[in-house]
Amino acid sequence: MRRASSPPLFSSSPLLLVLLLAVLLAACASAQTETGYTVLTHPDGPLYAGDRISFEVLPGAAATGGLSLQVSADGTTLGASGFGPYGVGGRNEAVFWWTWDTRGLEPGRHTLTFSILPQGPSWTETYVLHPAASVPAPEPDAGWTSTTSGCCTIYYVTGTDAARDIESLKLLADEQAADVESDFGAAFPAPVTITFLPRTLGHGGFASDSIYVSYLDRNYAGSTTAQVVHHELAHIMDAQLGGGYKPSVLVEGLAVYISGGHFKEEPLLPRAAALFDLGWYIPLADLADDFYPQQHEVGYLEAGALVQYLVETYGWDAFDNFYRHLPDPATVSGADPGPASPSEALDAALREHFGVSLADLETNFTAALRSQAVTDNVRDDLRLTVRFYDAVRRYQQGLDPSAYFLTAWLPDGKTMRDLGIVADYLRHPNGWKNRLVEPLLVRADAELRAGEYTQVEKTLDQAGWLLDLVAP
Repeated sequence: MRRASSPPLFSSSPLLLVLLLAVLLAACASAQTETGYTVLTHPDGPLYAGDRISFEVLPGAAATGGLSLQVSADGTTLGASGFGPYGVGGRNEAVFWWTWDTRGLEPGRHTLTFSILPQGPSWTETYVLHPAASVPAPEPDAGWTSTTSGCCTIYYVTGTDAARDIESLKLLADEQAADVESDFGAAFPAPVTITFLPRTLGHGGFASDSIYVSYLDRNYAGSTTAQVVHHELAHIMDAQLGGGYKPSVLVEGLAVYISGGHFKEEPLLPRAAALFDLGWYIPLADLADDFYPQQHEVGYLEAGALVQYLVETYGWDAFDNFYRHLPDPATVSGADPGPASPSEALDAALREHFGVSLADLETNFTAALRSQAVTDNVRDDLRLTVRFYDAVRRYQQGLDPSAYFLTAWLPDGKTMRDLGIVADYLRHPNGWKNRLVEPLLVRADAELRAGEYTQVEKTLDQAGWLLDLVAP
């Protein structure tokens, strides 16, 4: 829904504003054709002859159990894939990694056939390949390269902001790694691989067996590079120190606690206490059982505060022993038949290690939070932080879907380097809608970090108004 009144966006003539509104409203009026299956292509934006193109195929409401999908061109099979969960959010889809190699193809229209096996349906999709000579800079001359620092092997793409700043990024990585080693009282046994991405993905950082961090001047997701690198390095160290079953609430909570905050350094307990004032506190059982779908900033803040409370109450060694010896839910009897839930496994571990139930822990934890002094600045900063990142995710879902954190397009870095592919990370949506909204998000982040809360409200109002128009 649109607001009854909208804030002014530009200091310009009324005529220019009316013209802009007319264009925006006309764009909103264009209808989208509903189909049973949705095909997403990568890299983002226009496709060019010479691209190696990937597909994500979303089945919508169609049942896909036991089915697979085949892609073909001119009667030649390009690839086949089953359906399954993808990304942090586990979205059901079929993924085709770099299936369509267009090297040697002429620019122009090309038709591909998508077939559900074994019994259909089938449909066609037509794509336009633009001339390779029109690929935007810096891609034609860009390629993967690497360097090493004291802690890390660092990969980046030439001609990008990371390439320009690589010496300072090496120092930053070493400083953050030293801090993480000090925090855990352990050393990284081998160099950590960090890939600096020239586009915004998710909230700016991911970790598996290596680390991916967005690094670009116009990073509309707002996180600071040092904080993201520290958080992801904490995940790498945590994994290397071992342990069995680890619920997401404690995995992410530990990384936030070790980093002294989520997207920035922040007092975890007072900020978590402000959740009560804002009506955002999440019961611990819900947070443990369904962590990632919770409101992102709230879930991570509460998880970090919980780990801080456990460490301060029982000591680091006791917490670490508890954390690395949680029982697998499959070995715990739950209230319902079958494996226990994460919260039930957590409850069992708390009873064994600390003699308290999860309900007891929650009573004590919330009492500790309510004893915190919460200032207006802390409350306002938290409220606007949540509002800012909600706007970022709304923008991603509507206008930069490959970046949305639950289903972000994050190809394997080593494979991309081996194949010499840079387009998946260099290209991003850059149409007029993106160029209208992204600067507002960048500005709101700067205002928020400067504590200019009244101005943040106005900037986020403007961003929300534009998103109402162009990404409802």
